[in-house]
Amino acid sequence: MRYTLFTTPILSDVLRGISKVVLKLIRWRVVGSLPQDQHKYVLIVAPHTSNWDFVLFVLAVSVLRLKPSVLIKSTLFVGPLGWFLRYCGAIPVNRTQANSLVNYITGIYDERDEFVLIITPEGTRSANPNWKRGFHHVASTAKVPILVVYVDSVIKTIGIEGLMETSDDVDGDIRQIKKFFDTKRGLKPNNYTS
Repeated sequence: MRYTLFTTPILSDVLRGISKVVLKLIRWRVVGSLPQDQHKYVLIVAPHTSNWDFVLFVLAVSVLRLKPSVLIKSTLFVGPLGWFLRYCGAIPVNRTQANSLVNYITGIYDERDEFVLIITPEGTRSANPNWKRGFHHVASTAKVPILVVYVDSVIKTIGIEGLMETSDDVDGDIRQIKKFFDTKRGLKPNNYTS
């Protein structure tokens, strides 16, 4: 087993304790629970409207004892930063190779007993009505469900909505997901559009 920030003995327990305290101090909470009988899924989170979303999500991931991976552009994996990103569960990707990327990620799902990939479907922290479809393609190709997670600054909550199976109607699935996220408010609401 390769250790990450979220799986290193003692360190992950300390991080979890700190995360609980910080969330309490800033009056945010995590609601819902991870699926107990499903260990492979694509986790999507929105609205993604601020760099602070990352901090909130690290706190929530730690509290939930999630062992996630995230895709990050390969050009950032240089020297100590590359080591640190891998230690945080990051997977380097070349964004110009979209089709081979889906196959690569599907291979990881096939190889592992547990694998959770976090994707922000908006693809940016700016208002973007045209969501990236990669999360749907990965879930469909790997034959895994999508776990819907939201950030809502109005009620200071990071919540787990639940699992969703993909269908052949990509546009319909995305419309359904967007309809749910339209009821949530990110940290910078002006950076989200449906």
